Amino acid sequence: MPSINSVSFDTSKWEAIEQLDDRIIWKNDTADRLSLHFFPIPPDLPAPITNLTKLRNFYRQNVIQAGGGIISIDIVSVKNVSAIKTIFKFPMKSTGMRYIGSLTFPFANFSYVIKIDCPESGMTGVRDSLVHALVIKDFDPKDPFKGWFEDPYDKTRQDAVMWSKSDDEKYDSQFPDHPLSRARKYLTEIPTNLEFTNEVLRAKPF
Repeated sequence: MPSINSVSFDTSKWEAIEQLDDRIIWKNDTADRLSLHFFPIPPDLPAPITNLTKLRNFYRQNVIQAGGGIISIDIVSVKNVSAIKTIFKFPMKSTGMRYIGSLTFPFANFSYVIKIDCPESGMTGVRDSLVHALVIKDFDPKDPFKGWFEDPYDKTRQDAVMWSKSDDEKYDSQFPDHPLSRARKYLTEIPTNLEFTNEVLRAKPF
């Protein structure tokens, strides 16, 4: 059976703060957290990784029950291994949002999850306010927030926490220090040097 040490990636910019048999957690100087999780049991996913619609519904339900909302859920390939790439957001107790990004690698009898946790700090809501000012001309002047929030995959939904226009990836370059921009950057950087042992690569897929 593979182990937590069967996956590696560049953590030179991170400081390890916890290391157990099933997880390793790092932090950096922006209060972000990076973690690697190993689950030595069959994944509890409700559908094959090719059934993206069912997986999106599954993740949406779980995130909503936890008080959050979905930003994106996609299937990607990392070193020829299929993964579920997700980004969620959760309101923080005081103000602002916490953005959780993950790469989940499911196999038949185990799985790995690389998780990024990026909280909003300082003056919150700046990205939302500035982007809204840019696009307000596209909205009904009688209801300037109509259409601002929506589900990225089901426009008929109305949930408590939802994707907003300011969450669009095209604005990341204008707000590189925003936690959502940081989360997306990490999820792009990590796969570039991610390595699996041959034991993992030969394992039966999910």
